[in-house]
Amino acid sequence: MRIAVIDDDRAQAVHLSDMLADRLTDLGYTDYGIDIFENAEKFLTESHSDSYDVAIIDIFMDRITGIELARQLRSKDEEIRIVFCSSSNEFAAESYEVNASYYLRKPVSSRQVETMIRRMRLAALEKNKTVILPDGHPVILRNIVYTDYFNHVVTIHMKHDEEYRIRASQMQMEMLLLNYDYFFSPVKGIIVNFYEVVKMTEEDFILRNGRTVHITRRKTREAKEKYLKFRFDRLRRESVG
Repeated sequence: MRIAVIDDDRAQAVHLSDMLADRLTDLGYTDYGIDIFENAEKFLTESHSDSYDVAIIDIFMDRITGIELARQLRSKDEEIRIVFCSSSNEFAAESYEVNASYYLRKPVSSRQVETMIRRMRLAALEKNKTVILPDGHPVILRNIVYTDYFNHVVTIHMKHDEEYRIRASQMQMEMLLLNYDYFFSPVKGIIVNFYEVVKMTEEDFILRNGRTVHITRRKTREAKEKYLKFRFDRLRRESVG
């Protein structure tokens, strides 16, 4: 999950980013990144705006206002969660126009941030997170059970026994998937989705589809640590709603 904070007050942007990181971690979210942009122009020129899942936008910015930026974002992306941040409520109507998910009132408190996270249902956002494969094909990350590589071809094994094959390297798939904390490579050429693991033994992952994936000896400790952390974070996230 990628979050953009766009605010021309650097100190407030950093403070909000720090609160976001603290609250997300406390609520069990570990797979996120937060980027700060000092104005709308920087955001539009220095980023791929369509790669963000959440945009938290200060309304009162010079040249391109937060409202104008939100309109541009919404015209290109119907799924991005837009949050306005302002010391005034006078733009509430505009927030409805762009289907904003929340309205943070400055000075922003940690409690406000936590309420925003809960109301935006970020767990549902994570569940439908889509990435673009090296061949340009989109795939929902949570639909991937595991991938395997052989002879310059990656086979993506998905739910409901579906398979998708592309010509790509194992390194390309690792760079694409291993940025997410629920993917792990227990043996050369294979990447598993922890959400699809039903049991871990000393030597294997047992997947929901019945497949057994071996864990090499040198990866055993790392696999155990990462899988246990994944399970703990998932339970904590579910327990707080």
